[in-house]
Amino acid sequence: MSYFLYFLIYSFIGFILETLYSIVTKGFFIWKKCFLFNLLCPVYGFGALAIILSTRYIREYKLLTVFIGGIVATVVEYAVHYVYEEFLGVSIWDYSDVQYNLNGRICLTFTFFWFILSGILVYWVHPYVEKNLTSIPKSLFLTVLIFVGIDAIISIFLYRRYGNKNAVNINWLITNFRHRIGWIQQ
Repeated sequence: MSYFLYFLIYSFIGFILETLYSIVTKGFFIWKKCFLFNLLCPVYGFGALAIILSTRYIREYKLLTVFIGGIVATVVEYAVHYVYEEFLGVSIWDYSDVQYNLNGRICLTFTFFWFILSGILVYWVHPYVEKNLTSIPKSLFLTVLIFVGIDAIISIFLYRRYGNKNAVNINWLITNFRHRIGWIQQ
């Protein structure tokens, strides 16, 4: 139960980071989510879990922890992108135009950010989350699990159906649906 909640918390924090990043770098708000209803970026949830698990026994060695955390998160980022691309038919992010990238899935610039985020996660964020996780009612867990599960199934269907990263965007779906049935006025 704890790991599922960690996944959700860190996926939501990832959504916030991605949204802020788009505002800072592009100057406007872009929805950076991977589910139809939930405000979650799973790559951050999986990355955070991998960092937490892989650095559990080396936390006293800060440089090693940050290095291992950054490398592990980069591997997770590559794997998650691969799954999106190969099994869902979508590319959520593309680093092809960024120097020192590998298949557009990862790049050296964002690996550097993973190093920083892994240190912040291990030494500040996760200890706080872990300490306060016990205050979440256990009865809420099943409800959240069902809601996230249903949303994941719908989102997977939409990705596979449309092969477009915008398939989980309500506005895109409505516009696409209207175009398909000829509701758009000439």
